[in-house]
Formats: sequence, C-alpha cells, structure tokens
Amino acid sequence: MSTFSESDFDAERYDRSRPSYPDRFYAALDKYHQGPRRCVVDVGCGPGTATFQMAALLSGFEQVVGTDISPTMIEKARSASGSDERVSFEVSSGNEFSFLGAAKANRQTLDMVTAVECVHWFDFASFQSSVAANLRRGGTFAIWGYADAAFIDYPELDAVLNDVSYGRDQLGPFWQQPGRNVLRGMLENWVFDSRYFADEQSAEVRVADLRAPQHLHAQQRPLILSKEMTVSDYANYVRTFSAYHTWKTKHGDSEEDIAERLVETICTVQPELTPDSKVQVAWNTFYKFARRV
Repeated sequence: MSTFSESDFDAERYDRSRPSYPDRFYAALDKYHQGPRRCVVDVGCGPGTATFQMAALLSGFEQVVGTDISPTMIEKARSASGSDERVSFEVSSGNEFSFLGAAKANRQTLDMVTAVECVHWFDFASFQSSVAANLRRGGTFAIWGYADAAFIDYPELDAVLNDVSYGRDQLGPFWQQPGRNVLRGMLENWVFDSRYFADEQSAEVRVADLRAPQHLHAQQRPLILSKEMTVSDYANYVRTFSAYHTWKTKHGDSEEDIAERLVETICTVQPELTPDSKVQVAWNTFYKFARRV
C-alpha cells in the first residue's frame, strides 16, 4: 500500500499506537502448524509487530523474516530487532521472495507464510500463487487483521468514530479502495484457492459480539483484540491511518487537525470523558489459516 511506503509516513507513531495480538492467538497458530519449523516469512510486516511476537511465541522456528515494501517500516523494524539473530527484515513487495536467494526462492522451501493487516491491499489470486510457489507441502498460510475500532463501554460513540473514519467530509474519501472495504468486510468473500490450499480454519469477532451477554462464547475465540487507551491515544491511533496521512498531505495546517477535532467531539458527546480519560478499545477481527496441498 503506497501510503505506508512514503518517506514521511510516521512509522514510530504507527508502532506505538497500533494494537498487538494476544498470546492465545499465537498458541492457536502454533497448534495448527504441522511439520518442520525452519523458516516463517511475515509478509507486509510493517514495523515488525507480529514478526517479533511470532519469534517469541511460536515454538521452535529457526528463522523469522519480516518483509515490507516500505523502507521506512523496515528501518523501524530493524532498529528494534535487538540481539535475536533468528529475526531479520527485508524490503520486498508481497509477491516477491527473491530475498530468499536463488536456491530457495520459488522452490517451496518455507514452512509458514503470514500476512497480517495487509493482504487486503494485494491481488489475492496473485499473492496466493506466490505463496504457493514458496510454501512446502503441508506448510501453513496464515492471514489475519482488524478494522473499525469502538469504545467498548460507550456504544453511543460508535457513530462518532465511524463518521471520522468514513464521513464524506472527513476521512472517507481518502481511503484507497477497494482495499479498505475488503478489510471492513473481514475478507468474507476471499477464499483460498483449492489448487494450492486446504484444511482451512477461520473465525471472526465483531465488537458487537463482545458487548452482548448472550455471546460470551465470543470471548473464548483466539483473536480478541482489545487495548486500554486514553482518548488522546485513540486520536494518535487515527493518525496512523493511511487515510489520515493522505488527508494531512492535502490539508496540512490549513484547518484544524481532524484527529484533534475528534477528541473535542468525543468529549462533547460524552461529557464525563476528557482527553486523558482511559477507555477500553476493541476491534473487529478475523483470521484464516490453510495448509499447502
């Protein structure tokens, strides 16, 4: 997605403000995977959020490689990589695996390929073909992501948060489509190509499920994404949107910052909240696992 690869995109804010994924989700992915654990490639890794978690939480992988088309994101990931020699990062597009070297690229040598909060920007048919060319028989293909946050204890603010993201006079016109709508739909119409993949396992969780007492079983699903933030923190999360970056490039300082205006609106609609008030934020989430046939 071109916006994230722009040199002035704030990868530091993205890393600080975006949610990470729960340990029990990686436990589910770990259990799903079968066979050798030599190398996992995390495509579209951004600043390495899931890449670092996989290195820590998936058992026994000898090599964990994150790739992203954005040099800015890869620079941020490399700066945070520390001393774990198993973890490395490469600037690469989603369909390109030449960084593996001629002896391994497109020779079905990988044990797992993941794509986290990015696959909605890809041509899925082409991406599956590239993954299939690099994933060994029985290897794991895993994609997951999230969209459309809500303050879980303040359903009356749903319309406010939705409006800033999608209102015609706010960020709505600045999303790259159809990618954003694909993500909002939790990739529900995207299916694995049966020529390459089988044994699919998938699930989604909506914020509405987490709010409803009769849907307590939703709380047991692996990918529950929730984070305590201040209202100002949430505004910084909005500033990580690709749509916000495009809006800011167009408007600059010619009008009030749209994220700051959101804070004012939230505190007006819900007067007991201040910019420093802590709220529990939750996201709609999905995941899809499959095995290479």
